[in-house]
Amino acid sequence: MACVGAKDWLGRAMGLGGAVSFARFAPDAADAASLARLAPLRESAIHALGLTPFDEQLAAVAALLAGHAVELDTGEGKTLVGALAAAAQALGGRRVHVLSVNDYLAQRDAEWMGPLFERLGVSVAWVGQRTARDERRAAYRAQVVYAPVSEVGYDVLRDRFAQDAADRVAPEFDVAIVDEADAVMIDEAMSPLVLAGASDDEGADLAAATALADHLEPGTHYEVDADHATVSLTDAGLDALEARLGGVNLYAAEHAPLLTRINLALHARVLVVRDVDYIVDDGVVRLVDTGRGRVAHLQRWPDGLHAAVEAAEGVSATEPGVVLDQLTVQDLLRQYRTLSGMSGTMVAVAADLAEFYELRTGRIEPHRPRIRVDEPDRVFATSDERRPALIAEVRARHERGQPVLVGTQSVAESEELGDALRAQGLDVQVLNAKNDAHEAEVIARAGEFGAVTISTQLSGRGTDIRLGGADEHDHERVAVAGGLAVLASGRFPSNRLDAQLRGRAGRQGDPGASLAFVSLDDDLVQAHAPAHLLAKIARRGATLTPRERRRIVDSCQRIAEGVRLDRHRSTWAYHRATAHQREAVLRHREEMLTSTDAALDVVRERRPAEVEALETQAGRDAVAATARGIVLHFLDERWQDHLGMLAEVRDGIHLQALAGRNPADEFHRIALREFEGVVDGAFADAADVVSRLGPDDVGRDLADLGLRRPSATWTYMMSDNPLGSPGDRLARGLGRQMRQRVYRIE
Repeated sequence: MACVGAKDWLGRAMGLGGAVSFARFAPDAADAASLARLAPLRESAIHALGLTPFDEQLAAVAALLAGHAVELDTGEGKTLVGALAAAAQALGGRRVHVLSVNDYLAQRDAEWMGPLFERLGVSVAWVGQRTARDERRAAYRAQVVYAPVSEVGYDVLRDRFAQDAADRVAPEFDVAIVDEADAVMIDEAMSPLVLAGASDDEGADLAAATALADHLEPGTHYEVDADHATVSLTDAGLDALEARLGGVNLYAAEHAPLLTRINLALHARVLVVRDVDYIVDDGVVRLVDTGRGRVAHLQRWPDGLHAAVEAAEGVSATEPGVVLDQLTVQDLLRQYRTLSGMSGTMVAVAADLAEFYELRTGRIEPHRPRIRVDEPDRVFATSDERRPALIAEVRARHERGQPVLVGTQSVAESEELGDALRAQGLDVQVLNAKNDAHEAEVIARAGEFGAVTISTQLSGRGTDIRLGGADEHDHERVAVAGGLAVLASGRFPSNRLDAQLRGRAGRQGDPGASLAFVSLDDDLVQAHAPAHLLAKIARRGATLTPRERRRIVDSCQRIAEGVRLDRHRSTWAYHRATAHQREAVLRHREEMLTSTDAALDVVRERRPAEVEALETQAGRDAVAATARGIVLHFLDERWQDHLGMLAEVRDGIHLQALAGRNPADEFHRIALREFEGVVDGAFADAADVVSRLGPDDVGRDLADLGLRRPSATWTYMMSDNPLGSPGDRLARGLGRQMRQRVYRIE
């Protein structure tokens, strides 16, 4: 995708002109004159923060002001760039949200950049998971708000469920500057943010099903497909289960729920891996965000899988309750009038950002030339060959004082490698989802002389690795030793994640090196290579040349990226119908919530005689207030029932492909058909209830009228394609088609 010229961006944002290539921006005298228009921001940063923005940073500021996505390398000062752009927007009368990936970064950046905003007369606040509702409401009144993107989404969902307009915190969707934008806008784009409510239904007891699954043997009682995506009971497995249950027929209607629980338990036991997909922390199952190597707070798997994993681990089950509403991250971000973002790896997803957000993307070259040495991958036939080679490389670099950062694919691998290196006598720091509370301290010391640090994926950690330590007191000594060496144990499913890891070395012109150790039995290869290539690896793995091995790994990574993009498109297509219907319901809900007479008019239109008689007896204003609460109740109830129905349809919609139909088209057709009558049905239900009220009922709580709302609500993030779900199986099937038709791997 073509990059936008840096001076062109300055022209749009600041009334300037120019034609210097954005991808190769290097300030000269003319550029300096143009950038001088941003001098007030530069001077404020110098006096308030003691930081002097580079011209490259000011060009990035102008790009954000123009509503673009910007690639800035690690260590190039994205925090300052975002703050300067936010301040400029605020000074222009705009309301700005600087969206991060977690509470830590939101608080840190708001407090760190606070003196800059204060000097410019711009109010700033931050929001996190533990921010109280009144504090949230006040924070959103600030001109600049730092917040995790998920928290803004949860506030939107909670506001949608409010019974009184005064209860809403009301974030304003004017300007958004997204940090780690590729992770937020692409990787998490289709993760639904969920508002759930307490349910009267008791959760299914999975303990008995887990005990039954524990007696099943692989190959005999169940089989796992080649992609390790689904597990299926064999006839022998069904016979064994039915025998243990006293000869019942598990396919009989009365035993269908039990069979479902057994399948969930089997899935949790076989396909979901502890210390890879999740950890158990203080008796709680916590999902691991594999893209960041850290705990995915407030996230859970849907459809009983989470409860099945809890049962398998023997921990207390958490009840997901009933879904009241949900919102994808992509739908949330598209509400902003001006959307921009920045990351160290934006150009790789430029086409995706154009497709899903209509954003243009470009790159700012670093302030100092990058001299990091990126060595060719070393690809081994097996992980048993790779591990000793990696350990030997760590030892060799450590012995000459070069700090080493090793990136691993999972929590389990990070701990195993840490133990192996300690057995060699090395002092090792391990950072993963189990101890990420100490991440800033660990990462800050990773550049010290002779340091050895092992970490899961570093995206979104937000802390620079400075040579010689956090204060760079030993910078020259470490630079002479070669700077930071980044060693990767394996390749990630996305080249962007590999680039983010490599980018930790060689910041701001420092020396450094990167090298990946990969094996042909890694998950990346085994899950994405076509059958003929897997046969070739099995036949010639030991004799394949280094170039052939690297080509295999590169091809498998491209396939993985293609599958991810196809999944994004597929999921986006399914969510379009839901999003449009949600907007329709919310328009009615907003009218009922904010208009004094709207709800009363709705019920009076349907039951004029009864409502007018009630108004005469109890007073028009009192009846209007009661009618508003009742109408809102039934709108919410009908919407949550509709969401539940759509979830059921979505789970089985892939079967439409067997009949030669397009699953997405069929889903939209069903969604449109089922949505007819949702709003009118809610109004009719409300009118029926109001028509039966007596004067003494007016003004009473809804619960007293038999209309129960959830006694508590909570939020979590849900994977739209959980392990083994129909959607995931469909995506894998599309991936196989892509391998066969698009990529020609020899």
